[in-house]
Amino acid sequence: MKFVALAVIASNEYEDSLKAVAKEAGATGVTVLQARGSGYEEKKSFFSLTFEGNHSFLLYILEENVSRLVLKALKHELENTPAKGLAFTMPIGNIVGLNHKMIKTFEEKMQEEGVL
Repeated sequence: MKFVALAVIASNEYEDSLKAVAKEAGATGVTVLQARGSGYEEKKSFFSLTFEGNHSFLLYILEENVSRLVLKALKHELENTPAKGLAFTMPIGNIVGLNHKMIKTFEEKMQEEGVL
């Protein structure tokens, strides 16, 4: 079974809606990091202070087939709502620390659904 890391970077205000979309598409747990971004456009300043906005970095570790479903759902959400952001996957070569009982249950569920 192959795993991938799915990363989502979006404005803080859309964090909950993006997590809900990912969960509905099959993602389970997520690690959320608070981030700040810096783009190529000059930002407006106020009394020499620059506001660049706060972002959430959502990190999912998913089975490869599930990641495709989640990424597709996120793509729809990011392109068709004001929730502008970025989502991408990265392959994972090696992984340790996953709950083996959870993996076994997940494999059985995937076999029942005909994915594996």
